[in-house]
Amino acid sequence: MGLLASLALPGLDGPVHDAARSHVLALARGATRAVLRRDFLSAARITRWLAWLAAEGTALPLDAALLTQDIALRGGGDRCLLDTEITHNLLGLETV
Repeated sequence: MGLLASLALPGLDGPVHDAARSHVLALARGATRAVLRRDFLSAARITRWLAWLAAEGTALPLDAALLTQDIALRGGGDRCLLDTEITHNLLGLETV
């Protein structure tokens, strides 16, 4: 799902989005594990899916806003910052 994070945008819907909706816990675990192993690019991409789900009204097993802020502070690179900024917008947060 990290490789398909560019599909996590409002207004898009398809089989990948259905898979994201049915595996919320797996996405949350993947994002958490990516942060723990300091793979912030993967964490940002997976968290973008979680933010998309939260924007749709899906209940999440973790605080996506807190996770996004942590990735924004500790992550690096242009792609990581882009995904973090999109996640901020999906969650309705102010930018860091």
